[in-house]
Amino acid sequence: MSRRQMVAGAVAGLGGIGLVGNAVYQEHRPKLSLSVMNFHDQPHSVTVQLVRRGADEWGEGLAWMEYIDIEAQPEDGDVPRLNFPAVAPARPYIARIEALSHNIGDREFTYLPDCSGYDSPTPSMYIVISTDAEIKLKGTGCSDDSLWY
Repeated sequence: MSRRQMVAGAVAGLGGIGLVGNAVYQEHRPKLSLSVMNFHDQPHSVTVQLVRRGADEWGEGLAWMEYIDIEAQPEDGDVPRLNFPAVAPARPYIARIEALSHNIGDREFTYLPDCSGYDSPTPSMYIVISTDAEIKLKGTGCSDDSLWY
């Protein structure tokens, strides 16, 4: 075996180990849960999209998309809340929220998991429609295992 063949084999072997390691890393990455809450006195319809940062094309980067109808805040009742567990791997995203009702406007946020000071085992994102019909990205949480981010 020549020295070139040996070096080429070693490089190929290391590349294979790297791919396997990355696949294991992605498979065991925690999943992001998402909640949508409506404090406004009108029902709303929105489309929520999570797009991977740095993707060259929208279709390539789209990790999750959902059309959501959420009830109005009752005068003396609980805030309507819809929960979506394990929507996508927990990682930084561009969160695009398109309002399809009541002219509340579209919003785009950068979501970065905030891993400091949280005991929650599940990374979470909270989208809130406020009492003045503004879309906001509220507190986020994740476990203290910052290795994943």
